[in-house]
Amino acid sequence: MESAEHLLASLRVDGRSIRLDCDQQWLPRLSVCGIRLADEAEARDLGYLEDAIIPEPPQRLGPEQAALLAAFLADADTESGLCVGLGRIPLDEPAVADMLAEAKRPDFRPHYGSVQMLGDFKGRLIDVLTAQPNVQTTTLLDPRIQQYSDVRQGGRVGMHYDNALISGDIGERFPVGVRVEAADRRVLYNAGPGPRHLVVALNLTALHLADQVKPGDDDYIPDSAQLRTFLRDNPTEISKVVCIVATLAPGEYILFPAGIAIHDGSMYGCPDVSHAIVLGGKFPRYNPSEDVAAEVESVRAFV
Repeated sequence: MESAEHLLASLRVDGRSIRLDCDQQWLPRLSVCGIRLADEAEARDLGYLEDAIIPEPPQRLGPEQAALLAAFLADADTESGLCVGLGRIPLDEPAVADMLAEAKRPDFRPHYGSVQMLGDFKGRLIDVLTAQPNVQTTTLLDPRIQQYSDVRQGGRVGMHYDNALISGDIGERFPVGVRVEAADRRVLYNAGPGPRHLVVALNLTALHLADQVKPGDDDYIPDSAQLRTFLRDNPTEISKVVCIVATLAPGEYILFPAGIAIHDGSMYGCPDVSHAIVLGGKFPRYNPSEDVAAEVESVRAFV
């Protein structure tokens, strides 16, 4: 496993990279990791897809290392579709209990939940995800979900792009030419009882994949199967990927572009079950104000 220093030294930041749209207080709380591909034993014994993308164990950052992430801070012109935000919403907010109850109904269909207001976020209930302790990744094949483009052959998916198409203008499965502005973002809210992680790759977005496999083709629609094939065929690219690991306590959330950033949940080192509410919608930026812009510049100046 590469050291945190080596991972951060290899950062590639460009206009297609994921950006952090949050208060600088969150930076020291983030960890980083690299990725690898599942081997035959993991596919056989743990049920991973062939060549599934697995995050390495997270490495905590010291203050100087965390400051290096300032290169990925969003500025006033960064599109919301590239942004990751972090925040808190009280666990006793009524919508939390309402969505937990809705997802338990026998007729509940993931992606087709009711429209809810969770804190400042108004969106439709995608699902409530239950994660077991100490698993490296959390996403399992759900037979109720038929609308993803990636045809999967196993139970454990690994890191992936979400690529669902719910209707003509809702979902994530859009050509790269319009994907950033057209695709939904997702709020993943930890309803507890234990903490959980979400792993997000900063510098291997769906846009980067398109540049590699279909350069100049704005009609190309990338999916996770194509990503796994690309990494298998280009193993040197694996060591270049840098992920952030956001650890969410109960009552905390991450807002991220699930169709742009490869990601997955993780319970590495988390001893308790966690339930996460997932809300989908075209959510605006965290707070693209002059105060936030000034804060970003102060962090960059420190670096």
